Amino acid sequence: MNHNPEDTVDMSGWETVDDEEDVETNDGAGATAEQLGAKYASAQLRIVRTTMDFTLHNLKQIIGDHIYLNLMPEYQRRNRWDNKQRSRLIESLLMNIPVPPVFLYERDYNGYEVMDGLQRLSAIQDFLDNKFRLSSLEFWSELHRKRFSDLPDVLQKGLLRRTLSAVVLLAESSRPDDPSGVDVRMVLFRRLNTGGIALNPQELRNALYPGSLNDLLLELSCNPVFTRVWDIPHHSPGDEPTDSLRRDTRYRKMTDCELVLRFFAVRDTILTDQRGSLQGILDRYMVNHKTEPLSSIDSLRTTYLRSLVELDALFGGKPFVLPPRTNPSEPLYDALMVAHSLLTPREYDPEAIQLRLKDAAADDHRYAVLTGKPNTLSAIKERVSLASEILTGQPDE
Repeated sequence: MNHNPEDTVDMSGWETVDDEEDVETNDGAGATAEQLGAKYASAQLRIVRTTMDFTLHNLKQIIGDHIYLNLMPEYQRRNRWDNKQRSRLIESLLMNIPVPPVFLYERDYNGYEVMDGLQRLSAIQDFLDNKFRLSSLEFWSELHRKRFSDLPDVLQKGLLRRTLSAVVLLAESSRPDDPSGVDVRMVLFRRLNTGGIALNPQELRNALYPGSLNDLLLELSCNPVFTRVWDIPHHSPGDEPTDSLRRDTRYRKMTDCELVLRFFAVRDTILTDQRGSLQGILDRYMVNHKTEPLSSIDSLRTTYLRSLVELDALFGGKPFVLPPRTNPSEPLYDALMVAHSLLTPREYDPEAIQLRLKDAAADDHRYAVLTGKPNTLSAIKERVSLASEILTGQPDE
């Protein structure tokens, strides 16, 4: 049997839902004008703001001072700009073209974190630190392949005197009399980042649900076995991303972290027999476990790494590859990882497992199950069951 390699479905979006998809309700649709007015009066965010203008010379000094300015608060996304985007920003500054302001939040007095503008600030910092060469310039082609230190003195001085505006939300900002403890930073971050490059689901989870679980996702996505399997340049949490890492789609969009999250969320769903949309399951798992105690985090880490390392060994360093493809399959990853973690420890026969997987891939129905068609929660459970049978040679335990 021959399969089109494109038959394997990328589950990173997980758009399809099962019969119990979350639906929007019309609660409150019949509210009176007085009720709406009262809600408007009580729901106002108290935003105290000011504006500041920084020369690039000032920015170069303060960006490195993490006490004064934190470029990467826990709700920020990873750097996603490529070299062309960074170079065009520098070119705009050289041409004195106005650049949109950045938004800063005063976390405490005279200590700020970036809410919107990370890409711009990081590009400026990296160029002034000679970390990249200009490319794809439209009007300053003479500067192609030049770093900041390569520029003539007149251009260096001219660039350093350019200014970038910042809207600063002061520490006094809050939502008055709010018993729910709304985090103004989170609300503003989510709303400010609706323009430009929209946040994908995992970037939003990273922004909205910081805590011990999110830290674990970031940690495990750096594991050397994980990065090798998914062909992601190896890195450690908190490392300054290399150019090759910046270019990696999984890293830039945080879908590497979503791969790790999917293991925990799908496994929990099967163990607790949950129902609902797949995106909702991922979101709820983050909400319910975002501040897990250290003992639970240690257990989750051990469970994940045991399955990852053992499956990597069983498949000779190339796990999750579904014939006839040569690249790892995300649906097969979900199925094998969760199935393995739910089985009691045992001795496995690698050759027999690989043969059973090959036989399953040669069968139309089982191939469709393993590739994620349809992409519903019930289909995922069926896929995990089939993966268990492939690993053990017996029907799912």
